[in-house]
Amino acid sequence: MCDLRKAWLCAGWNLYTLRKNPRFYLALVMGCLLCWMLTDRTLAISRDFHTNLQVFEAFIWCFADGDSILYASLVLMLVLSAFPRLDAAGSYISFRAGRRAWLLGQVLTVLVITLGYCLLLLVCSMLLGAGRVHVHNAWSDTATLLSFSPGGFDPAFAVTRKMVKLTLPYPALIQIFVLLFLFMLLLSSVQLAFTVLKSRQTGTALALLICLTGFILTPERFMQWLHLPLEFTFYANLPAAWLSPLQHATYMMHNFGYDLLP
Repeated sequence: MCDLRKAWLCAGWNLYTLRKNPRFYLALVMGCLLCWMLTDRTLAISRDFHTNLQVFEAFIWCFADGDSILYASLVLMLVLSAFPRLDAAGSYISFRAGRRAWLLGQVLTVLVITLGYCLLLLVCSMLLGAGRVHVHNAWSDTATLLSFSPGGFDPAFAVTRKMVKLTLPYPALIQIFVLLFLFMLLLSSVQLAFTVLKSRQTGTALALLICLTGFILTPERFMQWLHLPLEFTFYANLPAAWLSPLQHATYMMHNFGYDLLP
């Protein structure tokens, strides 16, 4: 119990030091700008056709796509690259709290920052659609328009067709938010672990390697690079779904009882 209290004190001190870290404010701005850019197409359709939105739809359409998750994760890495603090103050805190409490405090710091960042993306996407939203657990007219958009218009819109017919906004939100959070937590944990064990450069490099692997193993992308026909889509999905953490975090790569995906 004493170690846990000291761990929370270490985490609280880490979070308190963010107020003087310019990377923190830069990441906040970049996260909001990223939400604005990624949700612009959905919001433009809502404006052009004068249709409403379910309050969480902008977030759902945006982060159902693996590339959007990847871009958002890179912004989070900017903040987490400052931890753990190994300056004079950080060394003093680790000496007074003890190694175990200090390590647990770093884990709690990463957990709180990752969860807070995911909530920031959710709130920002909600605010961008303010003025034309409803809170009912039903898809909006904008979702109906997206479900009839031409094939290949956008990867996230392929998910729209599935979700409009087979699920509701709140269950979809929970699933997508959990997938987003778990992928970012994986990156954060790898970055923290190898920063402590090796060096800050090693932790950052391995986190970037996971992101690069996910980018390369996107089925549509490497099928285009290798000039594979559409008949090989299932075989392209199979290794991507099992080997890439990013594809694990992508909503359309999960079946959730809807499709016969790997």
